[in-house]
Amino acid sequence: MNMLLLRIACCCLGGWWATACASAGACSVPVFRYALERWSADLYEVDVFFRGELTAEERRHLSRLEDAAQANGGTVNWEIVRCNIERELPPDLAKVREALGDVAWPQVVLRQPGGRRGSPIVWSGPLAMADENLARSPGRTELMRRLLAGDAVVWMVLVGDDEQAQAVTHRLQDALATLAEEIPLPSGVGLPGSELFARIPLKIRFSVQTVDGRDADEAVLRNLLTPHALAAVTPTETLVVPIFGRGRALAVFRAADVEETLIGDVSRFLCGACSCQVKESNPGFDLLLSVNWDDQLFGEDPPPVDARSPPAEAVYVPIPGGLAEPAVAAASADAAPSQAPPDGHHDAAGEPRPEPLARRRFGRNTALLAGLLVVIMAVLGARRR
Repeated sequence: MNMLLLRIACCCLGGWWATACASAGACSVPVFRYALERWSADLYEVDVFFRGELTAEERRHLSRLEDAAQANGGTVNWEIVRCNIERELPPDLAKVREALGDVAWPQVVLRQPGGRRGSPIVWSGPLAMADENLARSPGRTELMRRLLAGDAVVWMVLVGDDEQAQAVTHRLQDALATLAEEIPLPSGVGLPGSELFARIPLKIRFSVQTVDGRDADEAVLRNLLTPHALAAVTPTETLVVPIFGRGRALAVFRAADVEETLIGDVSRFLCGACSCQVKESNPGFDLLLSVNWDDQLFGEDPPPVDARSPPAEAVYVPIPGGLAEPAVAAASADAAPSQAPPDGHHDAAGEPRPEPLARRRFGRNTALLAGLLVVIMAVLGARRR
């Protein structure tokens, strides 16, 4: 868990540093909005284990699961894998089949994205019990409504203990009310390379959503979140999850670890310019949801595909040379008395020139992400004590 905490901070800082150094024209769209418009949700894996031939009713049920997949025109971010146990299975699926033990077939196993690399099992049960409701629950429906209404970040409080939930909810509400007034939108939004495509107004707006994790209807949601917790949690512990974009959770915190500084650093990072546009280079994971994001966001006017993808290669810019030799510099001074000092930014008329946007963002985001790293390491230190 400690390494996961460190990875989140270092991934944010390292990914941003590389992009900022590579391109002076970095994207100005806030992270939360860039993710909403440009990052498709990762696919969960639904492994359907059966022996021999399926009955007609079982085939119809399996077809409904497949039809619900986004790749087949449905709304759920999952993919279906048929696993006939009478045939040789790949090693990872063979292990899952073995873990099921002696059960009646067919059986369904829902795994987190990257299941072929051994991702945790979210749910398992008979084929007859598996349907699109695995991707639906009252809490997730409300979450999607808030994100599509324009909330920048939804701080979900998954209640396990009422006292913990009440305390952390008050901390979140107080801190977020102040942050919504203090955090500015990045400069340059709407300019070429930083276009907005969705019809949703761009605002810095936060909300706190309370979901009862003890409710049977939210059992799958809790199973989605618990494996990603940054510390060992008990079934009765309250969790806090900042969620943005298309239902992407940045991390899963214990309520006791969520303090004002952490709330501020996470919020500023998600509302800052999206310096690292490659989704896989950013921390976080996607929830299992049932929604057609493109239809909800863009209607019949989707953005061009190339506008929703990061550049394939870094864009290099010329770097000014160092100071000239003393003799040359002296000669140049006579011809250009308004020449800027080596560390200054002046135009030809000798007036101060605003610091380049990329450099201003470089300093601001470095400070924010360094602060987030400090907070996370402080949490680690406190936990060790």
